[in-house]
Amino acid sequence: MRWLMMLVAVALAAPALADTWMSPTRAVYTSPKKTSRLIVEPRALESQLAYFEDKSAGKEPAGQRAGETKRTARGVLERRVGGRWITQWEVPLANEVAPVDALVSDDGQHVVTFDNWHSMGLGENVVVIYGAGGQQVRSLRLDDLLPPDYLEALPRSVSSLHWRREARLARDGRHVAIPVVVPEEESRSDARPRTVDVSVDLATGAVVPPSGAAWDRALTAATRVARDRRAWQAAQRAAFAAPLSPPAQPGEPAWHGYLRELFYRVDPAWREGFPKTTVLRSPGAKDYAPSVTWVREALREAEEGDAVMLAAPAAPERLVAIVEEEARTLPAGKLRGVRVYPAVPPAAFAAIRSALATSGAEVVAVDLAAPVPQRPERLAERTAASFGGAPPPSHDGAAEQAAVADALADSMEALAAEVAKESAATPR
Repeated sequence: MRWLMMLVAVALAAPALADTWMSPTRAVYTSPKKTSRLIVEPRALESQLAYFEDKSAGKEPAGQRAGETKRTARGVLERRVGGRWITQWEVPLANEVAPVDALVSDDGQHVVTFDNWHSMGLGENVVVIYGAGGQQVRSLRLDDLLPPDYLEALPRSVSSLHWRREARLARDGRHVAIPVVVPEEESRSDARPRTVDVSVDLATGAVVPPSGAAWDRALTAATRVARDRRAWQAAQRAAFAAPLSPPAQPGEPAWHGYLRELFYRVDPAWREGFPKTTVLRSPGAKDYAPSVTWVREALREAEEGDAVMLAAPAAPERLVAIVEEEARTLPAGKLRGVRVYPAVPPAAFAAIRSALATSGAEVVAVDLAAPVPQRPERLAERTAASFGGAPPPSHDGAAEQAAVADALADSMEALAAEVAKESAATPR
């Protein structure tokens, strides 16, 4: 489990892509000449939410639908004989819900499944080889295939390591070739990644040691990306622990980040809540007008329990004017139970507090000259989870899945920050 937590921790500590998974469904994988096929019946789930709630609670089989008896996915191998499909074997698969995809040899003697639903690259069964009669030849973890630096450098989303492209059975009939993604310092989500093949023997499950110029280049790239990522993690760790000061420049993404982090350091609802951050742009900017609307909407749409975080680094006096104008339209008590944090100089704060006096809002002063310390409990809880070291591998698959669920839940703050950063051109 600790090994998985390391991988998830790296995923949380490094820039992550958002991802979406459909609920698992019955899948059919046909051999190249269409003479054999594998039918995968996933374990039926009540819902994705139920699955992750059960994982977090340690309840197994997680998310089980009422009446479902399977505890894993099930595989059925069929061969085409005289125009009819004849079952050769039917066995439980290593995947507790479903594999992501699979390959089947034409003679039906080899089946290979890849990854686990909702967690590519994680777990004990990233690659599983089945032989005659459905007998499992070997189940491989990702660290059976790739060295540590390579693992650390792989692109990732909140749920998964995006480590490969579509695998294929080698022409020799004895190996499966897996195109492993070559890590890049900067990658675009719409760009097809470079890959390098890693092969596994179908009869034994032995990994063929990669070699050659392409592999050497991939290793060099992975080492460089892993080094840069560790440096980034160290900077994030230091910033997380250090007292928080406002950005020195009026850059919008930096101020959104400051307001979010400020919320988690000072707001009483920091555990269960999430801030609504709004940054008023410079009046001279071409896109100033939309940010005026966002300030108005932040106040107009706030509900009891909300924390409204406001900043106007380029023109705090304009924020005052907008708040004063909007406050005149608000019914008395409209913002009761709402906490408003204007990150502005003292004079502007006093004016905003006065303007919102009849709204019922609690207007909280932000001293821009006083760095805000990190919460001790947040340091204790988040530092280990988000910036952990590199523990040894574990073979506890169920515990690893629970760790995935816990880490996903803990990562909502980090993911939201990334999403907000990526959409800074149109923030609220």
